[in-house]
Amino acid sequence: MAEKFKFEHLTFSLYPNAHEMKMYESHYKDGAWDAGKIVPYHNIELSPAANILNYGQGIFEGMKAYYSVKGNIVLFRPDQNAKRFVRSAKKLAMPPVTEEQFLNAVRDVVLANEYFVPESKDGKYTMYLRPVCVGTEPLLGVRASKEYMFFIFASPVGPYFDKVGIVRLMTSDVHRAAPHGTGDAKAVSNYAVTMRPKNEAVAKGYNDAIYLDPVHNKFIEEAGAANFFVLVDDDTLITPPLGSILPGITRDSVIQLAREVYNMKVLEEDMTIEDVCKNAREVFLTGTAAIVTSVSEINWNGENYNVNKNDYQLANKLFDKLTGIQLQREDDPFGWVTELK
Repeated sequence: MAEKFKFEHLTFSLYPNAHEMKMYESHYKDGAWDAGKIVPYHNIELSPAANILNYGQGIFEGMKAYYSVKGNIVLFRPDQNAKRFVRSAKKLAMPPVTEEQFLNAVRDVVLANEYFVPESKDGKYTMYLRPVCVGTEPLLGVRASKEYMFFIFASPVGPYFDKVGIVRLMTSDVHRAAPHGTGDAKAVSNYAVTMRPKNEAVAKGYNDAIYLDPVHNKFIEEAGAANFFVLVDDDTLITPPLGSILPGITRDSVIQLAREVYNMKVLEEDMTIEDVCKNAREVFLTGTAAIVTSVSEINWNGENYNVNKNDYQLANKLFDKLTGIQLQREDDPFGWVTELK
């Protein structure tokens, strides 16, 4: 019997032996995408003048493949990743791959790397999938590339927040994205601006940063690379509205669970950092990597505020329900789980 892949040591980082794995790649040239194929994991050669290196025309997605408790290799709502990938491409003037090509490529990558899918019963260890599309044409003038590469690589990973389900956040004076800009696209350019604030937060003992809106500098938008939720005293759950924030797939799933399973009132509306710090009963973050992660404290204007007076009850309940569906431990009333094998 073949030796099983050992995953208990994994962190949320690129697998050191990624060269042992397979990836997918497809190229766009002369107005069309080629059929694409599975190839060995490899470095990508680019011209110094490539569009992505000079003008940042690039998008990506984040997904997970994992074993369910039924022994199936599954994905969670991959159709939504495909749709968002298409929307992101269009926003950045990139020729989108079809949803069908995207989904077939994801499936092929997972099955080509089946050995590296961790058999983790609690869902903490998974195979993380990174679909990417970048402009590759060498050019000097500022314009959309006429050549692109779409590729997907994979890496077995551990938990995103260093195996900690509760984090502390610090408010940043940096604005992540502007209205009517690229904030609602999964654009590579959205993330570089968040790196200095996160470094500063970590240096002061926090896990990540909170970003406020760029117009009034008081409404919460996102926290790190995750969507933000707050529970208030009347049991209403509030999350920032879409527009300049990423339409997270886990965010949408949590909204549906809260409304349709737990009959909660859920509002998508602006909320000030002051209101959250002073009035929150519970705060948590959501994302593909973070899943549902509780927030214990927020630092705002140099003062720490306790934003969880509810013993993390709602976050734990939503986490258990969401991962229960993902792992096929519970019924899937929404048809969210796709079985690959």
